[in-house]
Amino acid sequence: MQKINRQELNRRFKKVYHLLEKKGEIVKSNRQKSKTIFANNLGTKGHIIDHYLRGTRKITYEQTKRLCAKYDVNQVFMFQGIGKPFDKNKLPDPEQKLAMALGINFSPNILFTNVEAFASNTISVDLIEENERFAIPGISGDLIAFNINGMSMAPTIHAGDMVICKPLEAIEEMHDDEVYAVVSNQSVWVKRVRRCFDRHQNCSHLKLISDNYEEFDPFIIEIGEVKKLLKVTRRITGLG
Repeated sequence: MQKINRQELNRRFKKVYHLLEKKGEIVKSNRQKSKTIFANNLGTKGHIIDHYLRGTRKITYEQTKRLCAKYDVNQVFMFQGIGKPFDKNKLPDPEQKLAMALGINFSPNILFTNVEAFASNTISVDLIEENERFAIPGISGDLIAFNINGMSMAPTIHAGDMVICKPLEAIEEMHDDEVYAVVSNQSVWVKRVRRCFDRHQNCSHLKLISDNYEEFDPFIIEIGEVKKLLKVTRRITGLG
């Protein structure tokens, strides 16, 4: 087990304690939220909490775990000093610990959705629902990943592949004939995309093109139908 600096642990405890006061989770003379109730939740007494706050004693590991569980405090912050006090992170798994030891950024920055995007047709989509997050060393930024089911983008992307995508802020960021995930009100398409312009040189439509063009015809959608455009930055294969 990695040795934890108790003095630093106690310093972080004092910071969290004062933040909990500001959040109204610890309130003087409140029967439900007093320092005594707070201490009971940690399995100790109010005067012991005073010692921790003065630095004359140090919070224990078990009390720290109870603090995190009861008040939704980030364990990574408490035990490792990483992140923010109320981030929704868990303790690092062995791969994350190794990455941190090697100085590699291993924060879970890729959202894996529970939606399978079909490369050959449209699907019902709930892209906002979070399932889990993961990280790949060397890949940074807020990204979205999902699995492909369909062969319209073969040989570039096959059924069973996972694609990792970067959301674009504006249509002007895209480049013609590159691969994107196009999200509409009800559907997702993973296609090679080409912009179509009106007589005022405004992008009015997108032409969606399959790499497997012998079996799947291109089609056009209005730009007003597009709710989100994501650049496919990486394909991960061999997951099946």
